[in-house]
Amino acid sequence: MTTIAFIGFGEAGQDISQGLIGEGARVPAAFDILFPDNAKGQRLRDAAADRGMTAAMTPGEAIANADVILSAVTADQSVVAAEGAVPHLKPNQIFMDMNSTSPMKKRKAAAVIEASGARYVESAVMATVPGYAHKVPMLLAGAAAVELVELLSPFGMDVEAVGTEIGEASSIKMFRSVMVKGWEALFVEALSAAELAGVSERVLASLSGSYPGLDWPGLASYHISRVALHAKRRAAEMREVVATLEELGVEPLMATATADRMDRAVDTGIRERFPDGPPEDYRVLVAAMRDARANSG
Repeated sequence: MTTIAFIGFGEAGQDISQGLIGEGARVPAAFDILFPDNAKGQRLRDAAADRGMTAAMTPGEAIANADVILSAVTADQSVVAAEGAVPHLKPNQIFMDMNSTSPMKKRKAAAVIEASGARYVESAVMATVPGYAHKVPMLLAGAAAVELVELLSPFGMDVEAVGTEIGEASSIKMFRSVMVKGWEALFVEALSAAELAGVSERVLASLSGSYPGLDWPGLASYHISRVALHAKRRAAEMREVVATLEELGVEPLMATATADRMDRAVDTGIRERFPDGPPEDYRVLVAAMRDARANSG
């Protein structure tokens, strides 16, 4: 049976590992840079213990006996995570980089991993992990992408090989994010203003008339709640999008603005205001952001 290990045990690592274990996969261990921290790592260590997993104190301990290593760290740590794994990798192992980074950064991480003799596959996660867990749609690219699909599909993972060249999968995700995250930023900006003017319901009703068949109030609440919960991660991803567009010679006007809007949401402390999760009403969320900005001034 395929043995799977995790580097990075935040929300994505926890949800995906739990889903895989539920499917009968062998997932014995994970490593996270916070595990050794007595205070900050306790919650993560407890999450590993709840799943019957070892909270490894070093990358080597986590990946020693793994066939597949899933890297699920923050975007700014993706290459660092690859470098930390290299001394412990074996030629037969597959390192699956599922971090939301640019094709350039994926290629850099690939060079690091492949220099060890192990194999590198990039993964582009095409939806939010919460709600999907291990079944979240992923696009894979790399020389071992097809083999990895064959290894992971039996455990219910929704993985599709889209090419052999590193950067093919992440490019799809980056350019999709211009649209998806841009839409989220537009909802925040438009409805923050519309609520102040007392016309948000009329605005959404007008959109329903122009684009029938869509639940615009529901979409507004959903997308703004995603910003409230994940603005920091989205801002980091959009900076990767900016870098990708710039490398291609496309001026990243919308991507930059979207990243800025996400940063503004982080600055309001909106996530900390709702520790149990954001409410599903856009009016509550935009009011909370507005009040936070007012109080900070």
